[in-house]
Amino acid sequence: MRVLVFTKYPQPGLVKTRLGRTVGPRLAASLQEAFIRDELHMLAELGASVTLCCDPFRPLADYERLFGADLRYTAQQGADLGERMLHALHEALQEGGSAVLIGSDLPDLPGSCLSEAFTALETAQVCLGPATDGGFYLLGLSEPLSKDIFNGVAWGGELVLKRTLGNCRAHGLVHYLLPPWPDVDTAHDLAAYAARNRDKDTRSMDLIRGLGLLEDAWKT
Repeated sequence: MRVLVFTKYPQPGLVKTRLGRTVGPRLAASLQEAFIRDELHMLAELGASVTLCCDPFRPLADYERLFGADLRYTAQQGADLGERMLHALHEALQEGGSAVLIGSDLPDLPGSCLSEAFTALETAQVCLGPATDGGFYLLGLSEPLSKDIFNGVAWGGELVLKRTLGNCRAHGLVHYLLPPWPDVDTAHDLAAYAARNRDKDTRSMDLIRGLGLLEDAWKT
């Protein structure tokens, strides 16, 4: 089970900028780090082989110092998000079998979604996890794809998933959709995350509780 986690270094002012408008850039960066650690914990429980695909604005050594030497690290390569994702997945596919990529803003993504994705990729060429904002939280491939799969996709927009699915159908690709899952990009998303996880013991929830954030969200 090879899983790629796409991420940026949790540097204040450069990550989680929408969330940072409400909670401040330093706390937004701390939350980003906690999200990543919660994802890595979930993946470790699954026994996944994990590669952190890092935005190259910081050296890979900085990521390794923060998250440890037990992971694999690689720099993202490509002109836009689509190219970077396909490059990383194609590199992983060279090792044989399927590969799945997720973002780093999914602190409570169930491990069952990953298991379902790999099962689906035994027969499907593409697996997508729909995010609730119109994008996707997971992209899995069982074989390399042309970059045309992302023709007409405006990254960050509300039609990312719709356009990608349209391209899959146009190319005759066998694809599979996972259940929808929300990522955490805004203060509203964070409140919803806290409400869902009010009784959970995670790095993200420990941080939220410790700072007294969103207290009403998990008491209601």
